Amino acid sequence: MNWSEDKQLITKRYFEAININNIELFGIIKENLDEINQVFPIIKFIISRLETVTTLTTSNRLWDAEIVLRSALETFVKFMFITSAKEEERAKRINEYWNLLSEVSSIKQSTQAKKNLEFFGASEIHKLAYSPLILPKELEQELRKKWSKPNRQRLEQKWSFSEIVLSISKENKGKPLEMLVTLAHSYRMSSHVMHGDETGVLIIEERQSRSQEEQDKANAGHYLRLMSDCSVYSAFVAIETMNFLELPDKKKFFFDNQNQLNDIQELIDRYHGKVFDDPDYDKYRMKNR
Repeated sequence: MNWSEDKQLITKRYFEAININNIELFGIIKENLDEINQVFPIIKFIISRLETVTTLTTSNRLWDAEIVLRSALETFVKFMFITSAKEEERAKRINEYWNLLSEVSSIKQSTQAKKNLEFFGASEIHKLAYSPLILPKELEQELRKKWSKPNRQRLEQKWSFSEIVLSISKENKGKPLEMLVTLAHSYRMSSHVMHGDETGVLIIEERQSRSQEEQDKANAGHYLRLMSDCSVYSAFVAIETMNFLELPDKKKFFFDNQNQLNDIQELIDRYHGKVFDDPDYDKYRMKNR
């Protein structure tokens, strides 16, 4: 096996698949701008994050790519929460996403800004930074009356990653979308790295403690998983966009495009291990007890 040469070929094919996917996606969006307007910023955000993941991955910044992938995945799941809903519930979720969650967030931001100014109030820089976040007294009273703490918690829980994944999986029991629950593992591992908790710090330490040969093997599998995720999630975004636009016949293009990668699957399988299922990741737990 020659990873250097194979990596170039595999990367080229992934980029081709992603580019073809996105060109078709944005072409269809351009023809349906009025209908897609409410969720178009979400689509652009996800695709942009995925582009950043591929840039970081091909620059061998694998752990940084992991962090950005978490952002893309979390936003995609929220997008799917909207697209998978029936018409009335879909409108409700769109309003929650853009407006109600924003109201809840503004209460928190206002409270935190007041606390910050208690400590840094004499500083003009901090006044400029935090004063705009403080809600006018009447508006804050109105929002707090509208949003009691239990109501805020219920809305935030509804829109949490784990709750959305469980909700969609339950609603699609026995259907392909039930597999969405499997995304929780990848999301959790990315979250560890992003938050810098014990697991996030020590899985990187564990990787670096391996022999160079074992590091290269793990990095190759990690690289391929990130590139594969970007390709698959790009296709998922396009397919869910077609669901939102009620254009089921258009979905075939994106499935077929993704299937074009089947001819390099055997090559990928030579390198592609289940990186985060690697039992070696558990070794650091014993070392650090």
